[in-house]
Amino acid sequence: MLFATVPIGDFRWTAGEQHVRDVKSSDFGHRQFCGRCGTPFLMQVDHQPETVDFSVATMDEPGAVAPGFHIFWASRLNWFDPGPICPGTTDFDPTREGSMGPSHARSKS
Repeated sequence: MLFATVPIGDFRWTAGEQHVRDVKSSDFGHRQFCGRCGTPFLMQVDHQPETVDFSVATMDEPGAVAPGFHIFWASRLNWFDPGPICPGTTDFDPTREGSMGPSHARSKS
């Protein structure tokens, strides 16, 4: 599943917000999905409260977003090889502070 990341202030629901449900999906974050059909919409993690990761497939024009990298590359299926389109990374988004998960989050002191 392809996700895009935006600042939380830039994310807007354009329709159906009344059907969105929220579930704590891990010890460091939660996911939102459609309460009617189950479509996964987004995920937010506690150690990156300034951003939201949403499913590109739920956009009106998903082709407008190109992938920048693959996360958890080492755990991909052995037959998956997209070629040199974008690099793979071991964990979460390597360009974001605290992207390795809560145990790797840096203090902002």
